Amino acid sequence: MGPDTVRAVKKNGPTSEKERRDAAIMGTNDSSIVSKRSVERLYPKSEEPQLLRHFVKKPQRRSPLINRGYWLRVQAVEHVVSSFLSEELPDPKRRKVVINLGSGYDPLPFRFISSARSHDNVLYIDLDYPDLITVKSRVISNTPELHNLLENPELHDPPTRNVHYRSSQYLAVGCDLRELDNLKHILMDGGLIDNAALLFAAEVSLAYMDQRAVDALIAWTATLPDARFSILEQCLPSGPSHPFARTMLKHFSNISTPLKSIEAYPTLTDQVARFANGGWQTVDTLDLLAFWSSLVTDSQKKYLESVEPFDEWEEFFVFCQHYFITHARTGGVHQQDPGPFRAEGIKWIGGDYRSHPDPRLSLMRARSSEGSRIEGGYIGEFTAFPLLRRGMGAAAKWVDNQWVYHGGLGSSTRLRTSLLITEDEHKDPLKRYRGDPALTRRGPGARMCHTLTQLAPEKLLLVGGRASPDAPMSDVWIVQAGHWKKVESLPRGRYRHCATAVGPEKVLICGGKGDGNVVLDEWFLWNGDKGWKRLTVDAERKPSPRFGASLCWTDRGYGVLSGGMDDKGQVLGDMWRLEIVDDSKLVVKWSFVNLLSTRSLLRRFGAKTAYLEEGRLLIIGGVSGGGLLKTEDEVVEIHCEKLTVKGIDVVYREPGEKPPFLIGHQVLPVSEGMFCVVGGGGVCFSFGGRFNEGIWTFTPPDVEPPTREWKVFEEGEVLQKKKHRMIAPTDPDSNTEPTGEGESLMTEIRRVTIKSQEDFWKIRDSGEPVVIEGLGIGKCVEKWTPSYLKAVVGPERWVIVHTSQAKSMNFHIKNFSYKNMTFGDFIDAITSESPPENLYLRSLSSTSPKTDPAKLAQDFPSLAEDFTIPPELQFAQDHEHSSPLRISAKGVGMWLHFDVMANLLCHIHGTKRFKVYPPTDITKLSFPPSASSSTIENPFDPELEPDGVHPMETTLKPGDVLFIPELWPHAAYPLEPCVAVNVFFKSLEYGYSSGKDVYGNKDLAAYEKGRAMIGRISKEFERLPSAARRFYMERLADELANMATSE
Repeated sequence: MGPDTVRAVKKNGPTSEKERRDAAIMGTNDSSIVSKRSVERLYPKSEEPQLLRHFVKKPQRRSPLINRGYWLRVQAVEHVVSSFLSEELPDPKRRKVVINLGSGYDPLPFRFISSARSHDNVLYIDLDYPDLITVKSRVISNTPELHNLLENPELHDPPTRNVHYRSSQYLAVGCDLRELDNLKHILMDGGLIDNAALLFAAEVSLAYMDQRAVDALIAWTATLPDARFSILEQCLPSGPSHPFARTMLKHFSNISTPLKSIEAYPTLTDQVARFANGGWQTVDTLDLLAFWSSLVTDSQKKYLESVEPFDEWEEFFVFCQHYFITHARTGGVHQQDPGPFRAEGIKWIGGDYRSHPDPRLSLMRARSSEGSRIEGGYIGEFTAFPLLRRGMGAAAKWVDNQWVYHGGLGSSTRLRTSLLITEDEHKDPLKRYRGDPALTRRGPGARMCHTLTQLAPEKLLLVGGRASPDAPMSDVWIVQAGHWKKVESLPRGRYRHCATAVGPEKVLICGGKGDGNVVLDEWFLWNGDKGWKRLTVDAERKPSPRFGASLCWTDRGYGVLSGGMDDKGQVLGDMWRLEIVDDSKLVVKWSFVNLLSTRSLLRRFGAKTAYLEEGRLLIIGGVSGGGLLKTEDEVVEIHCEKLTVKGIDVVYREPGEKPPFLIGHQVLPVSEGMFCVVGGGGVCFSFGGRFNEGIWTFTPPDVEPPTREWKVFEEGEVLQKKKHRMIAPTDPDSNTEPTGEGESLMTEIRRVTIKSQEDFWKIRDSGEPVVIEGLGIGKCVEKWTPSYLKAVVGPERWVIVHTSQAKSMNFHIKNFSYKNMTFGDFIDAITSESPPENLYLRSLSSTSPKTDPAKLAQDFPSLAEDFTIPPELQFAQDHEHSSPLRISAKGVGMWLHFDVMANLLCHIHGTKRFKVYPPTDITKLSFPPSASSSTIENPFDPELEPDGVHPMETTLKPGDVLFIPELWPHAAYPLEPCVAVNVFFKSLEYGYSSGKDVYGNKDLAAYEKGRAMIGRISKEFERLPSAARRFYMERLADELANMATSE
């Protein structure tokens, strides 16, 4: 990370409340520049040097969503600055001044100075807290690549009249922006802005200041004769109760930097009024979705897609709709220079935009359905199910009162399992379902963004989906009577396509996204045993290619297609009526192209449909291509016979009348106009996740809600009494079916090849273990035979090894001891046909084994010459913690444990079974508090495997490199004598415990502090009666669990 904010406060830390508050605000800069550095590395510009590397010493690759969000923020700010620099002033000799309010460590001035975008006679001023500017100025002074860009640079330490760094083109000024009089004095008395054209720019910096202080700053700058003011901040277009807004506000509150103006100015209209009332003559305000839709070029979008696969569209859109950029001006609109958002040729085609004076009408605005509503439409009630913390899966009716939900994205990975959802009235549902399908038979691999459609009762068709966004799937499966059967695949893979049943054993699919980010316009019909048939389209105008659209079939013999996204990234607002003739032709009868009054309500991506009756259907959730969908407009009714679109009121009763996050969800029609929303939700940028984790039941007010008790069963739970674990290949083309009742699945760890450091960044960001094949890890793979090891290390060298009479060593019962023996005797023992004891070597530091971690290069320098960390894994080498040598005898299993650091297990000799579990299984795997090792005696014994866990397994062979993310419990079982090198590396940005950590498994500092706090909390309850103590402590535990899953 960049220069730490700890260095920007007093050496003994902040002591006053003000200092703590200021330190927290400066801390937001640390996180921001790490994200911007991730963008800078991922999307380098050939004409500009990568300047953030001087402020971020330990780069981290952010998620695709955060990368794209920060890329867009940078583009929006630079668009405003570039527009200002390009203005033709009446007096071309006048100076232009760019004043960066709350600049942080962002080197924006240097990006412009280093490129052709800057102009002569421009001064850039960075303004921020004096302590932060001190650090920034020293970095500039000590970095030739920065200060060589400047003319006559000079570091002022201590500062002179608040100036910490000065040159002809650049000033770094320390100033608390809350102290307006001091700011006026610095800028005006120093003559910095005399007779100059001014641009004040603030990127998420004034948001933390007191509202009245910011308003005063805005009002004062409006008195300057030729000033512009640009601000990029958060907004609340649907109020603070929207799921994204709740998560965002909670995040900033939790890190002690609450957003202080957002309550007074939540919407774009409020922001326009704020500047207009503050004295600015012209104001333009738009959300970042409007900037993305109208001012980011198609070529830029294609470039982004080519660098990093992306499919977090719903989350990206909602992020964009909660951020805005404003540009205000005191000198009115110049005919030749209308400003960054009024230039000729700009056509607002997405997002939301407001202006002053004379706001321009735009169809992109989110038009409310007020005046065209169904009052008292639905009552929403929530039933929590942690199993439903998944989204982007596929769901369909199985039989009456039963539905199946397959796959999707779980808390940390894509899933291949199914859930059985039921509202059965039986007290003991297991009695009824014991003979019914539990979907435990091996079938499709893990996936998301696929479809599941009922062909007939107890028979479903699964189509396509994806692994990563650049890995669409073409396989098609039928599940019937608990058995998956692979059937005819589609000609090419696709995901985010539409599917709907059009008759018995018939399914229509359309659109989707395929290889190479191609948006598809194909229409296929599945017809029972005949398989797939491509349909021809008969229409003067036909629907354009799209993905993420909505499709359903009515009881009137026609279907309806709506919304989705086209190949230019624009969300569509059309609706089409479809008919099928002779199972070979798709006829497009008409479209809702003329319903302009409510068309914006149809302009959705990722929405779901539920058919009611008599030509009426519901469209539920998704994201809008215009302004953010208001909560009251998330559910709309389409009457296909009357051609009407009406919003439906929903009253949410639980929990706390807070609405669900209607993205990534599935909709299940129930009965009598009722429907359910299952799962869904998503990541709210860098603020945490907001997932529905249950079932929302929507009931019309005139329908008496039936008494029901929802139940959700995970795959295998119904039939399975005793588990028989087996490996399931992840190859979606596999059609092997195991036999026997009650078998459950274990996922095979994915195998990949990589060609660059960027490929390894993607693996690390995925957070999943993978086996990397084909890397060159040196001559060790060929040379490290037992005889070679003895000769090079030395047969007489003493080593400490684990020895045990048990085949499976266990840390908690200590069924092993430590033994000193010569290296030669150890190698002879583990390679003998009948070893006298079970032996295992995990090397220690040769100099300070109690305080220093093992390092192969230091402990076995002669062996280290044969071992190489390839350049693709450079990040691991740069952040290496330790690299112990591991040698084990055949059949000597190690205990199940986790490490707080990520590691690469470089397998060199022999074959070894390896088993891992996701971190979400930790509470089921018998890990005592503060322990990093499990009490399970043998993690490879299927009889000892706990219920409800999600193991992954592989067999390692020489040359394989297994990436194990931090906190993934794992265990090894050698099938023959094995040799490997572990490379542990620090993959987290911060949070490791202080002090020595010899083995790389010392719990993170936050957990250690948390356990101490738990002890103090427990003492508070000691004097209460046991019932009261348990009552309140369990409530606290539940609250803590909710915090963990919501953020």
